[in-house]
Amino acid sequence: MLAERLRNDAGRTVEFFTAEDVALKVLSGDNPATVGAIARDAGIAAASGALDGGALPAADGELLDATRAAPAIGRISPEDKARVVQVLADAGEYVGMLGDGVNDVPALKNARLAIAQGSGTEMARSVSDLVLVSGEFSEVPRMVHEGRQILRNIQRVARLFVTKALFTAFLLVTIALPSGVFPLLPRQFTLTSTLTIGIPAFFLALAPSTGPWRPEGFLRAIARFSIPAGIATGSGILVAYLLMRHAFDGSLTEARTVTAATVVTAGLMIVMALEDEPGRRRYAIAGLCALMAAGFVLVSALPAGRRFFDLATPTGQMVAAWAVGALVALALLAVALRVVARIERRGAGETAA
Repeated sequence: MLAERLRNDAGRTVEFFTAEDVALKVLSGDNPATVGAIARDAGIAAASGALDGGALPAADGELLDATRAAPAIGRISPEDKARVVQVLADAGEYVGMLGDGVNDVPALKNARLAIAQGSGTEMARSVSDLVLVSGEFSEVPRMVHEGRQILRNIQRVARLFVTKALFTAFLLVTIALPSGVFPLLPRQFTLTSTLTIGIPAFFLALAPSTGPWRPEGFLRAIARFSIPAGIATGSGILVAYLLMRHAFDGSLTEARTVTAATVVTAGLMIVMALEDEPGRRRYAIAGLCALMAAGFVLVSALPAGRRFFDLATPTGQMVAAWAVGALVALALLAVALRVVARIERRGAGETAA
């Protein structure tokens, strides 16, 4: 009895991509019954049978529907492989193609990410973006996992920097332009930025992360988080500054000290919000934020630190102004992040549908 044997790592590869919400399609020139059986053995969902490539619709819209419904297509020509990849790409899908033969070249050229087997033909390797030198499928999940982690971390760090830029612009419009005085000196801004962005961003960029990745929404996801977070943070800082400067009739140095403390508090809350997965990673980020807060307290407590950064000695009124501003920022940030999370869940549901 003759039978096709699956690679040992095929099952694990399919499990990984299924867990990552990646739709898998098998395109082969072999008999549809054989292709369907192999796809079923590999663990691809609902692969009890394969679509016959000779019966593919001529219209692109119908071909797209047929391709999305069929986990496998057998007896498919090289030209139709390329058509299948192209209609998926035209529909906005991020299409990856794995192939090794001359028949796969047209489809590889149409794919967003073309991967060739190291043992494949020279032509397939030459048109591919990546070549599996070892020929092991298990390298693909590891590559995708690391790539997605890098992209997710870039997005997290970008959210942090864009939020800073937005609340800085908010303070410029609401305080600096009307009064001619910015609520932070450059040296104070350096201190707060180091504690809330510079050091946390270094660890966030290297930290492990999990979850799906949707490349089409990169800028939209950053804006959806950073705009409300920047406004919420800026509002809390504005309240703290005005309360200290006008309601309590504090000096400019005292108002700037309160502003710096509020920036650190709100900034560290944003860092915490960027790590929303419960578990050890969140505890680690919380510990990092506690160290950053302790660093600011230490600088504020030391006479040399206060002199260098031009910070005032804390008073009861300063603490009260800081507490009110921090609470305003926290409340607005919590509401904003809840709305953002709801929008992202709705968007993920529509994408999945």
